[in-house]
Amino acid sequence: MRASAQSRRQPAKPHTPQIKADMLTLRYKPQAGTLLYNVHTRIDQFVHSDSTDFRGVLRSDAQLAFHNLAIDYKKGIWAFEEYFAKFGVAGHDLLGDSVLLNERWVVNRITDLTYNMKGDELSKVVRDTMKLLNAEAQTNAYFFEPPRMLIPLPEHPITYGDVWSEHRVDTVHVRDTINTGITSGEYIYDVSRTYHLARLLDTDNRYFAIIAATDTGVFHGFQTNSETKVTSQASGPISGADTTVLNLVSGCVIKRTLEMDIPANVTLSSAPPFVDKLAVYSIVTLDESNATKLNNH
Repeated sequence: MRASAQSRRQPAKPHTPQIKADMLTLRYKPQAGTLLYNVHTRIDQFVHSDSTDFRGVLRSDAQLAFHNLAIDYKKGIWAFEEYFAKFGVAGHDLLGDSVLLNERWVVNRITDLTYNMKGDELSKVVRDTMKLLNAEAQTNAYFFEPPRMLIPLPEHPITYGDVWSEHRVDTVHVRDTINTGITSGEYIYDVSRTYHLARLLDTDNRYFAIIAATDTGVFHGFQTNSETKVTSQASGPISGADTTVLNLVSGCVIKRTLEMDIPANVTLSSAPPFVDKLAVYSIVTLDESNATKLNNH
């Protein structure tokens, strides 16, 4: 009987670690190698004036790579190279003309970045002559490049209902030499973000923190064209929301989505004012299969 009972015993199940939501410390945990992200961004533009309305759309498809150079867990410092593996923009402008741009001058141009494990940028050096030639690409790139993809993480352990916030003033310098004349100017995004731990997700024994944010702020911008001599100034409120999916074991961002609305009042030096409404949607996802195939720089 004893031998029979022993033969019927089931093997012990492997221990599965449990991540509890009572108090949780969020940190990035970069590993050796390269992370490659697929990026899809769409900006719908609606221009309303007293005389007529115009609609346009810009869609960008890019791949953004992070190649780790040095990781010091004791000091909490992470150094890596950031570069685009590809960047293209398509769609149609306000006049209905097709837009198809391939930003080849930005591909494989490296920027050296140093972050801490909470997502704060400590240094940034553009090593190569990296330049987006089109104003359309410069606009799209803002919504997913660091530090917007690497959100700040709180200093202390958190639980459901805890919130933390940040305030940033980001300036995008515009210089377009591809379209008519030379267009130059600045776009300023003054944004406050409030984050909270929305929930935890357990999928096939992989644990993820879902971090949601609410964005509010003000947009200011101006640009001047060297050939038409037209200067435009724009300003308006910013509202939006974004969600980050953070792998709690590997410490990397798996997915980031962003939605933002910017209804801007535009004044021109040579025409009546009008309203230019931008609706932005961006999704960034980790491409784990391609990441292992990238060559190290």
